[in-house]
Amino acid sequence: MLLTICTIRQLPQAFGLGNSLRQFTADGKGEPMLIGLVDDLTHLPSGFVSPYPLLSIGELLPADQISALSAMYTPTEFSAACKPLFIAEAFRRYPEADKLVYADPNIQLLHSLAPIWSLLDTANILLTPFITRNPANGSTDEGWPDEKFFQNIGLYSSDFLAFRRSTETDRLLDWWDNRVRERAFINFCEGHCLDQLWLMHVPVMFRGVTIVKNPGWHVGLWNLHERTIQLRENHRLVSGPTGQNEPLLFVNFKGLSNPDEGFFPHQTRVRLADRPEINSLLTSYRQLISNDLSSALGLVNPAYGQQPEPLVLRGWRYATIKSMRTVTRFLDQVYIPVIK
Repeated sequence: MLLTICTIRQLPQAFGLGNSLRQFTADGKGEPMLIGLVDDLTHLPSGFVSPYPLLSIGELLPADQISALSAMYTPTEFSAACKPLFIAEAFRRYPEADKLVYADPNIQLLHSLAPIWSLLDTANILLTPFITRNPANGSTDEGWPDEKFFQNIGLYSSDFLAFRRSTETDRLLDWWDNRVRERAFINFCEGHCLDQLWLMHVPVMFRGVTIVKNPGWHVGLWNLHERTIQLRENHRLVSGPTGQNEPLLFVNFKGLSNPDEGFFPHQTRVRLADRPEINSLLTSYRQLISNDLSSALGLVNPAYGQQPEPLVLRGWRYATIKSMRTVTRFLDQVYIPVIK
């Protein structure tokens, strides 16, 4: 089965994800799709009917716990804090589902999920790394992000995860939920980054973990510098660091469809103007998520996550902040004698 988690304003993206899954099944139905809603169902527009089952956070946690978490977090952090809980509940509610894919609502599937189900015949969990090689190709450059930044946000993306029902998976979800429920902040100085920084421990602490480096899996803004996409006979193929051609399985449009989303609003490694194949994918994706309810749903502010999301600065404001940080670092290195 397929699970995603979103707020009300993200429902058009979630529907697009579900619709992209349906395209690769003979009967048009395919695997069951469940939407975990980290929002208040009463805020949905009048007459709204979801094409996919909705599971509200209000069905999983009591009101006092939701209120406490909401007061701590931004909407993004609140969603991350609840992710292991939704995954565990999906397994409980669908006892016939032995395999589960979690996908961020910004993801579009462009191929059958058969390769994922195949790997889950033996693996308990599948992880995809953000990058699979040195972004600077072995040299030192000023491009951003670099490897050091991924040590702040995590080596593996939590926007895509896949699980096989097993005792080990249950143990992992219990551990993850315990760690992330009240520690899903974005605070690099404190060593926190949503739910995904914890995933760095998973290959060491749990059995049956497969790290998938296939270049056709989880193409996103952060790894476009190491992947080339070509259209051949109506199929998109991706070549990666080792030069192999693999079918394009899915794309994460976070930061591509909206440059203010995600962790890379100021990345300098990819110029989309130089990547027409990405712009072609973006065009088809925007058509996929547009529907009659998009405008109405997009106006609904998240009910949970009372802390404000960080503001993305651009232009002279961003340049000023960078200059001030440079001055601060310089002053930190200057010896100033103490005058008594």
